[in-house]
Amino acid sequence: MIPRLSFSLVVAALLWLSPMGLTRAHAVSVLEIQTLDGTTHKFRVTVARSPAQQAQGLMHVSTMAPRSGMLFPMQPARRARFWMRNTLIPLDMIFILPGGRIEQVVTRTDTKSDVSSASFGKVSAVLELNAGEAKALHIGIGDLVKMNGVSF
Repeated sequence: MIPRLSFSLVVAALLWLSPMGLTRAHAVSVLEIQTLDGTTHKFRVTVARSPAQQAQGLMHVSTMAPRSGMLFPMQPARRARFWMRNTLIPLDMIFILPGGRIEQVVTRTDTKSDVSSASFGKVSAVLELNAGEAKALHIGIGDLVKMNGVSF
């Protein structure tokens, strides 16, 4: 009984530590979004820092835990375009302005699509969450995104 319980705890810990339910080489960090009404929501995110990590993104990921996601920092800030090619799960794409304010939230349920969603202007990052999470948590334009080790 003890070995089975220990194995279950190890598996549970790995799933919690990895937002995608996978043991990837990416580090998991805490990101906070403060809504305009003062509510703070915390998310476990993987930061896609390298061009290869950004190109891969969440492609081929079949599940993602609630309050988890992937952050795509963009330095210098630039106009961003994201598609759903080879993406198996619906996503919210949150475009973040320099300074950390949310420019827009786009919900994409058209998985595996080559149609792109673009920022209105130059953004310093894009955050991908499970589709519908932003709406459920009342996250929207003007909310503030913060994360240690990432400059917006």
